[in-house]
Amino acid sequence: MPRHLPRFLFPTLLFLAPFISFAVPSLTGDLEILRARLATEWLANVDVPAAQSTLAAQSPEGSWPDIDYADNQGTNWPHLQHIERASLLARAYCQPGSALARDPAVRIAIARAWEFWFARDFTNVNWWYNEIGIPRTLATGLVLLRDELTPRELEQGIRILARAKIQAESQNLVWLAEINALRGLLAADEALVARAYARIAAEIRVVTPGAEGLQADFSLLQHRRCLYNHGYGASFAVDGTRLARLLSGTRFALPPERIALLENLLLDGSQWMGLGPWQDWAARGREIARIGRGLGTYQAAAAENLLALTPPSSRAAELGALVARIREQPDAPPLSGARHFWRADFTVLQRPGFYASVRTFSSRLANTDFNGPENLLGHHLADGATTLMARGGEYASIFPLWNWQRLPGVTARQTPPLTPGSPRRENGSRDFAGGVSDGSAAFAAFDFERDGLAARKAWFLTDAGLLALGTGLSDSENHPVATTLNQCLLRGLVVTESNPVASSTTWLWHDGLAYVSLDGASLHHEAGPRTSSWRAIHQNLPATPITGDLFTVWLDHGSAPRNASYAYLVAPATDAAATRALGTAPRVRILANTPTLQAAAQPADGLLGAAFYAPGELDLGASGVLAVDQPCLVLLHRLPDGSTELSVADPTAKLTSVNVRLGPTRADFILPSGPDAGRTVTRALPR
Repeated sequence: MPRHLPRFLFPTLLFLAPFISFAVPSLTGDLEILRARLATEWLANVDVPAAQSTLAAQSPEGSWPDIDYADNQGTNWPHLQHIERASLLARAYCQPGSALARDPAVRIAIARAWEFWFARDFTNVNWWYNEIGIPRTLATGLVLLRDELTPRELEQGIRILARAKIQAESQNLVWLAEINALRGLLAADEALVARAYARIAAEIRVVTPGAEGLQADFSLLQHRRCLYNHGYGASFAVDGTRLARLLSGTRFALPPERIALLENLLLDGSQWMGLGPWQDWAARGREIARIGRGLGTYQAAAAENLLALTPPSSRAAELGALVARIREQPDAPPLSGARHFWRADFTVLQRPGFYASVRTFSSRLANTDFNGPENLLGHHLADGATTLMARGGEYASIFPLWNWQRLPGVTARQTPPLTPGSPRRENGSRDFAGGVSDGSAAFAAFDFERDGLAARKAWFLTDAGLLALGTGLSDSENHPVATTLNQCLLRGLVVTESNPVASSTTWLWHDGLAYVSLDGASLHHEAGPRTSSWRAIHQNLPATPITGDLFTVWLDHGSAPRNASYAYLVAPATDAAATRALGTAPRVRILANTPTLQAAAQPADGLLGAAFYAPGELDLGASGVLAVDQPCLVLLHRLPDGSTELSVADPTAKLTSVNVRLGPTRADFILPSGPDAGRTVTRALPR
């Protein structure tokens, strides 16, 4: 029997009559299973009170008075709220037991909202809204109401959804293809549904060097290869795992090898980029300019999608541990280790109660992502930026309050002030940027240059903390220059200790972290309120003033420095007494800090890291000489059993081999190429 509007909607025919008189093709088999699962997903949590308020506020013509329909801004486009509200009404209308379930007045409101849109055919200057944002949101209501759509609603809905072409890459491709699958559901076109989901499955892949998307190290790069695990990568993980769950057992199911890649993205990539539920802001791209606290709860949702699949994953225990950490369960096993993401120039250290990361850029990667009104001051986001956390929340919603010329870890000119909207999205001018890691510790280095300001910067990341070295620091222009150790939310006391002879602050403690100057240079700090607004970094966000208390600590290099250097340690410390002990006897020791060699050691643990910017050697005293025949990074680890592990990486991603000599022992390291160029190679040396 043909499917028409339900009998209880007959009183509304006066409004709907021009559009009625046809039957929507029935769905069968996997298509019906798919639509039923989608309905279950969409109707799981419906805010019925919000839907009631939305219904009451709608104008007779189908619009909402608080939406500025003349605004065509490229981000935060208010028109999207119109379609979101229509979809909310559709969900409340279809939710069994809802106070608005199958209410004729709600169905009329949905029809009016859609017709208001169809008649005006709003489009935006930003393609994303036209091809993804609007079609994706509209599709929810259309699919839910599929069996009672009028001919015009179906025709116009399909027309708008058809704007989504299966193209682009990574997360944009996933969105576009899924919209096509939903269009196929509306039209009962099983071939289109199959084609769309197959294209999504094909996009869950490790891309070739230079391409955007999931990388061989399980970082995710987007928009000129910027690090985006917690931006586009979050959507990629959630949507990919949601589809794996949604399509399971149907002819559209994702292949097991694609599901394994989603697991790897979470477990070998994104979970390392933050402390528990707190995301590392360095992996969010321009999305740090959006209002939000930076919680990584999406990872728990994605992991739970994977845990719901059968057969169970071989990595189920790891997924469960990830969920426990994100949910901050008291018995959650801590994440511990170090990783360098060679495709992203990004290095992380994880320890219980301490997280540190270093983000750099090179000739291979862009420094930042800038999109018109969004991320207006993000020029320095990859200039050796470091994220430092002892308990999480240190940077929660801090970004509009930041002094963007004093980002954590960054060496930058302090004048002239940054001009909003000035960030240039560009690759670096030099090749040497990378890291070496044996899974326990890491050493990263960066041949930094920007507009005539240059330095060689290195970081030794171990369970002793983060040791930062800088050398050859010079500026071709006459501006004051500073290196910032941290700029975070002020929480509690700041305790300092000065050297009365040199009249300098040698260390300070704040919120579980010790900051220690290792070369006698004075640490400067400020602590107190700062006022700004979200509009300072995103011109489409509110200009309402907000105030927060910030803590900043930095090194002052003066104006127009020439071959300046620095050395400092940031480490977890329970209190000022523990910090004083670190300042007196740090566990790490600087071995070299010159423009050709930066090196440090942690003698008690048999660790040594070095950045050779040219072929050379490092005198290790009684252990002999460490020598290399190519510029490279080296991490040496003498294990408790007396054996030695040597790890080597090429930060230029160009070399094929490096010969290393340690005392009388020589070892040739054959380096990987292609998508693995820059990856660490570790070897055990003969005793």
